[in-house]
Amino acid sequence: MSTSNKIQLKNVSYTYDQTPILQNLNLELAADTRYTLIGPSGAGKTTLLNLLAGLLEKTSGSITQADQPYLANKVGLVPQDYGLLPWQTVEKSVTAAVLIRQQQKHLTREQQLKLQHLFEALGLTALKSYYPHKLSGGQKQRVALARAFALPNDLLLLDEPFAALDALTREKLQHLFLTMWQKQPTTSLFITHDMTEAVLLGQQILVLTRTGQLKTILSNPFVESSQPDPARLAFIQQLKGALRDGP
Repeated sequence: MSTSNKIQLKNVSYTYDQTPILQNLNLELAADTRYTLIGPSGAGKTTLLNLLAGLLEKTSGSITQADQPYLANKVGLVPQDYGLLPWQTVEKSVTAAVLIRQQQKHLTREQQLKLQHLFEALGLTALKSYYPHKLSGGQKQRVALARAFALPNDLLLLDEPFAALDALTREKLQHLFLTMWQKQPTTSLFITHDMTEAVLLGQQILVLTRTGQLKTILSNPFVESSQPDPARLAFIQQLKGALRDGP
């Protein structure tokens, strides 16, 4: 794991229409580490992701990467609504992401092989010619994951990507995400309201207060485990308590 590529937020605040959303946020994201982000509704979780994605500009504070100004130019984003364009097929959606990022007109042979393996791993090979209206929610989410992993990223941002899926599909995609991440480790920040999901996916769990401040960071001793172990269940209750207590 590289420690020189860490992302640091120092006293970062964001205000919208004179309303503070994030306040004096201090946070360090280590390279190749999975973080899950939890907090009450309105705590600023999506705002934080949008700042890191370069979609919003902070009101004050600083964001750096490897001690240089943070540019957000190698970021993969998986939004809640999948972000698929209705006129693009599955294949076009993923290949376009690669071509735009790399500023290329055509894929190299190496890139073609990588995407082929990616489609196979995500079960998308038979769906490459499909348009979004023909895809289920789980299939759309797999396309969104394919785009996220199609290129090496410094940071992968996921905004409750599995929240709208049924329990069985959600569980399958959670484990698929872990499998893909293990093949291509990337600093990842994953918003969720599901405490079980937070524990399954996050090596570190970040808790925001309802006033947009970082309350605590908990190291997760039960990461990648979904077994109903009493200690793991107690840890989930601790997370729920962290959300209930305080401002």
